[in-house]
Amino acid sequence: MSCSKFSLLSAMILASTFAFASDLERFTPKECLMASYETTVTHKGDLWGLMKKDLTVKKNECEIVVLDKGILDSDWKVDVCREPIHIKATSKGSLSVHKRAGKCEQDNQSEFCESWSQLKGALEDKGLIFAEGERERLSTSHGKVYCAYLLLRKHLDDGVLFSKYQDPVDIYQNGLKKPSVEAKPEQNPVNAPQNSSDKVEAQGRF
Repeated sequence: MSCSKFSLLSAMILASTFAFASDLERFTPKECLMASYETTVTHKGDLWGLMKKDLTVKKNECEIVVLDKGILDSDWKVDVCREPIHIKATSKGSLSVHKRAGKCEQDNQSEFCESWSQLKGALEDKGLIFAEGERERLSTSHGKVYCAYLLLRKHLDDGVLFSKYQDPVDIYQNGLKKPSVEAKPEQNPVNAPQNSSDKVEAQGRF
């Protein structure tokens, strides 16, 4: 009986140690924002795998460039620290600039939302699925793509404007950063809308 208790206790300590080590290895939002790197993910594409498809992610701190090389080359350029929030998209040699006008809902068919959908699809389908390595480490191709993906999702989906001189919001969480426990709750007017998900206090929402 005592032997089984000891084994259970050892297993719990070992699991806690691995979880703690995993948290230490995972890059922080600040490390992700300030990182500069370039990585390319290659996988077999059309024509029975004879044509390879390359997805390249170039990141220089706030600036993120994603190049999708295939039958039709496309690239997107986003500065997550610059306003107004926008995407510079190049397709077939033509440059277009799409400004964010609000959150992309299901019925929002704006050019910005369409461009962001294409960019997100390229990162997910050609980057995150095929990139090698652990996603929590910036030393791996998977980690580099994942870092850029998290920043872009927070910036373009949620409208968060990042800054190199402030601690960034938690890029791992969906939605906005929760206010501090010590912060006093705001008093809403009687006729104010109940949904406050469109507010960002720390770094702004545009």
